[in-house]
Amino acid sequence: MNVAITGRNAVNVVWRPESAASSLERWEQVRKQEGWGKIPRDDGMLARVFGASWYFTRFLFYAGASAAAHVDAPMPVSGSVADMQRHLRRAGTGADLEAALDQLRLGKNEFMLSALVHWLRGELPAAELEQALTRLAEAVLGVSLEIFELTPGQLGEDFAVLGMGRLAGGEMSFGSDLDLIFLLPGTGGHESAEVARRVRRFLRHIAAAAPLGALYEVDMRLRPHGTAGALITSVRSFIDYHSAEREVWERQMMTRCRPVFDPSGLGAGALAQIQPFIYAQPDLAMLREAILTMRLRVERELGRPRGRLELKRGRGGIMDVDFVCHYLQLGHGRSTPALQSCSTRDILKRAEQTGLLATDSARELRRGYEFLRRLETCLRLFDLRNVSSFSMAPEDCLPLLRAMGFAEDGPGDLAGAALEVMSGLRAQLERVLGAAA
Repeated sequence: MNVAITGRNAVNVVWRPESAASSLERWEQVRKQEGWGKIPRDDGMLARVFGASWYFTRFLFYAGASAAAHVDAPMPVSGSVADMQRHLRRAGTGADLEAALDQLRLGKNEFMLSALVHWLRGELPAAELEQALTRLAEAVLGVSLEIFELTPGQLGEDFAVLGMGRLAGGEMSFGSDLDLIFLLPGTGGHESAEVARRVRRFLRHIAAAAPLGALYEVDMRLRPHGTAGALITSVRSFIDYHSAEREVWERQMMTRCRPVFDPSGLGAGALAQIQPFIYAQPDLAMLREAILTMRLRVERELGRPRGRLELKRGRGGIMDVDFVCHYLQLGHGRSTPALQSCSTRDILKRAEQTGLLATDSARELRRGYEFLRRLETCLRLFDLRNVSSFSMAPEDCLPLLRAMGFAEDGPGDLAGAALEVMSGLRAQLERVLGAAA
C-alpha cells in the first residue's frame, strides 16, 4: 500500500492532520534509510498517534522500530503492578544509574504508547485507562525506589509511601504527577537523615528532563505541615498530626490517600489509626459551609484564566464532582463505611446505592465527570503536561473538536457543550450541598 495514499486517508480522522501528514512523510523517509521495512504496518494508527501527541511522535522517532512495533501490537495493559515491574526491570541489577533510569523511561513510554493505541482503538474504556496508568505509576515508583536503595531491605528499616489524589483513586491520566508522602517508623536522627538524602536524590532524578522524557513530576505539598514540614514523616508524627483537629480541607485531602509502596504494612497501619479522625461525625451545616467556601476560593484564585476554559478548577469543573464526593464522605462516611473509598466513580455509585445521592443527581454527576475527564485526557495527550484548560479561540479548538467527535464546522460547539456540562455539575453541587454557589 502506498504510504502517501494511506496517509491521506488516515489523516482525515486524526486530530491534527497537517502535523500527522508531515510526520508520516518524515517517518517514511527514516524507515527507508534505516531499512526497517513496513514498521508499523498500520499507517492509519500511526497517523492517529502522530496527530494526537507530539510527545509520542518524538518518542517514536527517538526509539525507532522497536517502539513502533507497539503501534501494530500494543502490549497488554491489564497486568498487575508486579507484572509491570518485571517488564520495567530490564536494566538488571548493578546497572549504571543513568542506564537504569533510561531503561525505566523506555519501558514506561512503551507501556503508555500501548495504552494509547488500545484507547484510540476503542478497546480501553476511560476508567480502565486510568487504572492502567495508575498501576504503571506504582510500578515505576517501586522500581525507582529499588534503584535509589529506598526499600526496607536496602535501608535496614521499614519505609512506606502514601499516594494522594488521582494516584490514590486509580484515576491517573497522561501527564499526571505523583502526590506522595514518605513514612518512616522512627523519630529522626542519623538513619532518617540518610533516608532523606536518598529521597532527595530520588526526587531529583525522577523528575529530571531526558530525551525519553521525565518519569514523573512529584508533589509533596500534602505532607503534614506542607512545604514547612519534614521531607519524611515519622509514623508517630503523621498519626499525631491527623488525629488532632484539622481544617476540613485537610480532611478532604485525606479521603484520597492510600499506600502505594508498603512492603511491611507500615503505611496501612498508620492510615487505619487516623481513619476515625478523618471520618469523625461532623456538624453538617458547618461542613457544607467549609467545603463550599474552599471550592469557591479555588475557583476564584485558579479557575478563571483569561480566554481559556478551566476544566478542573473552573465553575462547574471536575472539582465540583470531587467536592460533592468529599461532602458525602466526610458527612456520612462514619455511618456508611462504604463511602470510605479513594475512587470518585465508586463514591458516586455507592452514594446512589445507599440513597444518599438521588439517581438523577448521580447520573448527571457521572455524565459530566466522564465528559470533562475525556476532554482533559485529550488535552494532556499532546505533550503530557499536567494541564486542564484550553483556549476558547475557534482555531485552537479544532484538535479537541476532532478528538471529542464534534463537527468541524462549529468550533464554538465544543466550548458550548463543555459549559453546558459544567453548568449542570454546578447545579448538582448546589443541590447536594443545599446552597447556591
